[in-house]
Amino acid sequence: MRKVLTLIFLMSAVFIYSQDYGFILHQNFVFGSSENIEYTALGIPWFAAPIGKKADVYLSASAGAELWNDWKFLFEVNRFEIKYNPLNSLSYTFGRQNFSDSHGLIMSGLFDGISLSANIKGSKLNAGIFYTGLLYKRTAFITLSQNDMDNYNDNKEYFSSKRIAGGINWEKTSIFDTQGNLWLSGIFQSDLNNDSQKIHSEYLAARFSAPLGNILTLDLGAIAELLQQTNTSLQAAFAASADLHFMFSKKKLSLLSLGGLFSSGKTDNAVEAFKPLTGVVQGKILRPTLSGLSLAQVNYNINLHKTLSAEAYAAYLFRDKNNVDFDGINPNSDSPALGGEFYLSLSWAPFSDLFFSLGAGIFVPQMGKAFLDSEKIKYRMELTAGISL
Repeated sequence: MRKVLTLIFLMSAVFIYSQDYGFILHQNFVFGSSENIEYTALGIPWFAAPIGKKADVYLSASAGAELWNDWKFLFEVNRFEIKYNPLNSLSYTFGRQNFSDSHGLIMSGLFDGISLSANIKGSKLNAGIFYTGLLYKRTAFITLSQNDMDNYNDNKEYFSSKRIAGGINWEKTSIFDTQGNLWLSGIFQSDLNNDSQKIHSEYLAARFSAPLGNILTLDLGAIAELLQQTNTSLQAAFAASADLHFMFSKKKLSLLSLGGLFSSGKTDNAVEAFKPLTGVVQGKILRPTLSGLSLAQVNYNINLHKTLSAEAYAAYLFRDKNNVDFDGINPNSDSPALGGEFYLSLSWAPFSDLFFSLGAGIFVPQMGKAFLDSEKIKYRMELTAGISL
């Protein structure tokens, strides 16, 4: 770790006359019905500078303390990239960088590797190939297999699951000379872990968005997945999304969103539970990943003041009957109805470099039939504060 910090300092010195830099203090506190407190306090230095006329470097890291079962020191390399722009319409990025599919539901986050971005006749192409085995496991959140999950829950393990992943994204705005937008993605991941049960998968995704009048926008998406699991024949999985967004701006800017997500569950034939590369949590309280899960949700965001905004959220969650990865589930129930959850949050930014957020909510298992009758209401409270220096 000292060598990494020394390298950052030395590279910073090279570009001292043209650099931009800063330091962020970030704290996050979570308390829930599990009675486990999660707390993270991080210092995040960052540095950006040009390299000649056609390249740029961006470096950031975080160091601090984390309480997750036990206290421990935490160090993580965040973005650590060099971008080369040989043409105005073409760029290459090397190092640890952000990459996401068109939905953000298959793979999303920081990855180590190389990517390119090109503007081609009114459309944008983005492609990359990456390695995941040097990422911090809690940030990467890769839990496709039981081996991945065991590694994630092992306090002695720091690094994420070892996989090669990547793909191609294509974005076309104003398709057919309309205000509609189209995104297409092809994603893959290959298991490199030393494990007898490997999971490889490929994904095709499409997303379409278009305004329906002055205040309404329709957003539709679909994902098809092929899985190759050890000693198992080729299997298919699916996911889909649909959302309506209502934007209001007469008195106070606000956004009302109605929609839902669906992901396939395991059946007796060739259909398997949808397994994304990165486990993006769904909902606010129960927070499952999108695997054998579906939900209907409504979300309302409003700017109460130029420094204050609020969010109200409600959802009803459904599961595939084989998805029992929840505390308190009834082993004798095959009901898909998990229950409903409700969440409220406030965000306050009194200055551009100071931010606070407070959110709290409940999940009510009694609104469904999948949990034990004795299961209590689950709750979660989260407080986040950040300052940029």
